[in-house]
Amino acid sequence: MHPGVLAFWRDSEPPSPASPAWEEQKRQVYASVLDGAWWGTITSESGSGGDVGRTRAVARRDGAKYRITGEKHFGSGSGATSFMLTTAVPEGEDLPAWFFFDVRGVPWDGSTGMTLRGAWDGHGMTATNSHAFVFRDFPATRLEWPGSWRDVLGGGGTIVMFYTAVVVGIVDAAMDYVRHQVLAPGKAAQAGAFEKVEWVMAEREAWLVRQAYDGALRALEQHGRAREDTALAKANIAALAESVLTRLCRIAGGGSFARRSPLGFWFEDVRALGFLRPPWSLAVDGLFDMSVAPRP
Repeated sequence: MHPGVLAFWRDSEPPSPASPAWEEQKRQVYASVLDGAWWGTITSESGSGGDVGRTRAVARRDGAKYRITGEKHFGSGSGATSFMLTTAVPEGEDLPAWFFFDVRGVPWDGSTGMTLRGAWDGHGMTATNSHAFVFRDFPATRLEWPGSWRDVLGGGGTIVMFYTAVVVGIVDAAMDYVRHQVLAPGKAAQAGAFEKVEWVMAEREAWLVRQAYDGALRALEQHGRAREDTALAKANIAALAESVLTRLCRIAGGGSFARRSPLGFWFEDVRALGFLRPPWSLAVDGLFDMSVAPRP
């Protein structure tokens, strides 16, 4: 999440009226990172369908800053982050805008406007600590990017690839685990026809996962922005990774879901890719729109 958030400040040439303010904010953000700050997000809201543009949080101007009121969940890295990116609709405006909270040393008891509503229960993606919070008139800084909030969100696929890379790594780790723990020399010879077929299918699908990731990454490196390529790669990898982990769990048997085995945790972790940034329904809408758009 940390590098994904920092990707918001990647562009060196924003719309010209905002250049000085944008560059100054970029310097401040990167300086905080050099000083040891960690950046996360807390954009999700219940009932939004994963679309951060449907935020119901309200931002009230307070001098040069804003104060945000609203309920948010999936605060990735809660407790470890120094700053958290979010969205809200500024009073007097129709569209949402991007903001970030400074949460360094802020208590979660509501005394300063940030209240813990629900702790992350660790069911899948155990390490994310994605707590839910209620904000009441909590201070925030607006991103210095004029125009549509979607322009700065686009990222050309950079942020999508950060999410996807984690799942690709889990698939690789899961394949290595089953290869060396379950199908080690001596054990492989005892595998039945079912286990053999499932393993070969897992190998084929894991290969496709790597090809999809490498292809999207190559498009991003060559063109700077590759929104359609990265979106397609993410969708395909989400489906393939879930299939791979399902097959590996079948090979390992019931022991997959014992706490001493990582497979059960990894299975839930890879399934999450299809539900995040954006979730399946929003992702399919975007893929459809891109697929029927006029080609240059």
